[in-house]
Amino acid sequence: MADTSTPDGPRVCVIGAGACGLAAAQVLKERGIPFDVYERGSDLGGQWRFGNDSGTSAVYDSIELNSSSAMSGFPKLPMPADYPTFPGHAQMLDYLERYAAHFELRPHIRFRTRVVEVRPAAGGGYEVGTTEQVSRHYDAVIVASGFHWDPKPTPTVRGRFTGHQLHSKEYKTPEDVRGGRVLVVGFGNTACDVATELSQVADRVVMSVRRGFWVTPKLYGSRPLDRFNPFLARYVPMALQSVLLTAMLWAKQGSLARYGLPNPDHLVLRTHPATCEGFLPAVRAGRIAVRPAVDRFDGDRVVFADGTAEAFDTILWCTGFRFSFPFLPPSLTPVMNGPMRLFRRMVMPGRPGLYFLGFVKPLSAITVQAEAQAEWIADLIDGTTVLPGPDDLAAEIAEDERRVRRRYTATPRLTVEIDWYRYLTQLARDRRRLAAPATTRPATAKEVAAV
Repeated sequence: MADTSTPDGPRVCVIGAGACGLAAAQVLKERGIPFDVYERGSDLGGQWRFGNDSGTSAVYDSIELNSSSAMSGFPKLPMPADYPTFPGHAQMLDYLERYAAHFELRPHIRFRTRVVEVRPAAGGGYEVGTTEQVSRHYDAVIVASGFHWDPKPTPTVRGRFTGHQLHSKEYKTPEDVRGGRVLVVGFGNTACDVATELSQVADRVVMSVRRGFWVTPKLYGSRPLDRFNPFLARYVPMALQSVLLTAMLWAKQGSLARYGLPNPDHLVLRTHPATCEGFLPAVRAGRIAVRPAVDRFDGDRVVFADGTAEAFDTILWCTGFRFSFPFLPPSLTPVMNGPMRLFRRMVMPGRPGLYFLGFVKPLSAITVQAEAQAEWIADLIDGTTVLPGPDDLAAEIAEDERRVRRRYTATPRLTVEIDWYRYLTQLARDRRRLAAPATTRPATAKEVAAV
């Protein structure tokens, strides 16, 4: 593919053509900032292209968004009104293709091109090496490669299991385990979804749960639960939100102990809950049995922490993904399993021009946050906004970390948890307070074109 960038102004590399990469592309194009998008697969969509030949998609055939269609689109192009309330992967991919067509983004994407190396360049910027066997210089790099594609290693368990084992990323349809005895390990969205689906076709489904989490429905009455989020976020303090939502769930479903599940030791919103409409009814009906953590294997038998044991044909590990940046050297790789040393979850101190987009986990669709992040990053690239000085930058990062630790129960995903409304408000405030004076900043590409 021909290089669609021009040498005028800062030149930007975007890694990934999923939802977050497309958001970056749209904003850069709108600003008149030259850019290239590198996508390792043969088409756009990232996670939402079912069976993506990039090898990075973890979606299964029956997956649905946990957020409603009205709340899941990019602000600049809402989802079509005729979409189902909770779109599946086919609708989400269709939406991303419409988005790319509407903003004419495809000419900027280099498909079947994997970034293999990003390294600081002498004199500033970055050298980006790809499978095209070409190294190109960029003034800025936006990493939008996502964090649901590299499965965590299977947990180490004593003994040997003689049945079939797979990670949730490998799970696509229930056909491979139809009629079998299946153990699902985990208690997140995927574990609840898949266990519910398998309970319709497998002979036996057991779910291994180490600790209690809240399970939220997608609907409260006839309304999508996420339609309450904007009102609560704007007008109700977070501590009171947690109490109200906890009370709402108790009123709707009662104690989780009545389902055989461990009760959470925290209020709702202290961690991200598992969202699944049919899971609790399936547990209560006996279609899904609940057991504690796995202790050891003995042939086809699994022994649990409470001493009970049961034979299984398949173990499905819904144990999550690790943060991976195989194209970055250690000096450019952010810490993702501890305090995230990124300003506003995007900027690595001391590495001008390197940005991370989409590495946040809100209680809403990622699209809104991705677009806001892209606008903020574009401000930094074209000089509309400047970063605080080094001392102020470090202080603000530390304060963000303290705020997150006060809000959320400590989990491996603590680094990416955000209060979506407060985060968007914070970015909007930053764009105002850190704005560069018009007399000192360089003219943007859009301003130059207008002259």
